[in-house]
Amino acid sequence: MMIREVSKKKAGDVHKCHDLIPGLPSELAIECLIRVPYQFQPAMKSVCRSWRTLISSSDSSSFIQERRRCGKAELLLCLVQPLTPPIPASKPVEETLTVVVKNEDNKSQPRVFCTPRFGLSVYNTAMSTWHRVAFPNEEQVPLFCECVVLQDAGKVLLIGGWDPETLQPTRDVYVLEFAGRRWRRGAPMNESRSFFACASVGSTKVYVAGGHDDQKNALRSAEVYDVEKDEWSTIPPMTEGRDECQGFAIGLTDQRFCVLSGYGTESQGRFRSDGEIYDPATNSWSKIENIWRFPDTSPRGRTAGDFRRLWCFTDDTELLLQWDDLRNVSKLDLETIQLPVKTGSSVFAGRLGSEALVMIGGRKEGEEGEVMMKMKMTKGKKIGEWSDVQIIPSAFSTLPFSHASIYV
Repeated sequence: MMIREVSKKKAGDVHKCHDLIPGLPSELAIECLIRVPYQFQPAMKSVCRSWRTLISSSDSSSFIQERRRCGKAELLLCLVQPLTPPIPASKPVEETLTVVVKNEDNKSQPRVFCTPRFGLSVYNTAMSTWHRVAFPNEEQVPLFCECVVLQDAGKVLLIGGWDPETLQPTRDVYVLEFAGRRWRRGAPMNESRSFFACASVGSTKVYVAGGHDDQKNALRSAEVYDVEKDEWSTIPPMTEGRDECQGFAIGLTDQRFCVLSGYGTESQGRFRSDGEIYDPATNSWSKIENIWRFPDTSPRGRTAGDFRRLWCFTDDTELLLQWDDLRNVSKLDLETIQLPVKTGSSVFAGRLGSEALVMIGGRKEGEEGEVMMKMKMTKGKKIGEWSDVQIIPSAFSTLPFSHASIYV
């Protein structure tokens, strides 16, 4: 077992203080401790130094892997989403925009808009509970930042987006060590960007590409983050600038980075039909044609996928027909999923383990929260059957900008 190997290699960092559970062999004690639900782990760290070391050390990802081995790991959905007022602010939010509007008497009066605030929310699928992660040192989560998980490292990263004070694209990276529940600053990107493609590829690398700069120019540039070295490296640029593009990891063994659609500087809001795939083995990009046939629809919040397939969620019959005509003409296996209700634009789709997750907004006045639905997408299961429809608590009901899921 990995935990046993780690314990032996560390020559008793865990054992030097005292036994994990007095009277029990370490291996049996660990078998007991990995079965404690995730919500009680903060309390476990207060019991003794050896428990704290086991759960919070640099090798704590092995503890999570052992929980997965015995089927006790819990799947958490992490969402970067606008906060629903009233939410206590860590510091005052400045007024950013004043617009003059006319009332019924045709008299002008100012209407003040404040900078929106974002938070990192977590949904525990095993316990069906929601909570919001505290951010460090009275800082604020960057607006429209990308959320990405490195499962083997046990880390959640928030990358780029807008600075909450200046509303300009940022290079910032925040790293959440999930086992120890600690935040730290990661090395910043080489270039500020927002609304870009982002995905983890392999166990230690995160790729970003496209988005826009502080002048709203669509970017071709791309770079990769090595979580072990905490450093960014530039990779060759894409052939096209792509703002508001979507990123995925594809391939079961030799994983690659796929950037879907987006638009150029001079064609804002008109989404491209093509995409590009970066292959780390050859350090080069290849283009895929006719993968996105919906020029008025962003792939962000409408698509989800695993390493083999890509799914588009829609309630538009015309889009369904267009997509069916498109299948099998590109390098990706494409599937269209009909949403069971009409949603307009108030929908967010993503991946949650072996399931697709869809959050639907725009509920009728007087109804509590928004709707969250899950669909089994595992091999051998019938695709298209919705299950586990839930009402999201109102404090967490705003549609997210980005998401990732992690086992703990």
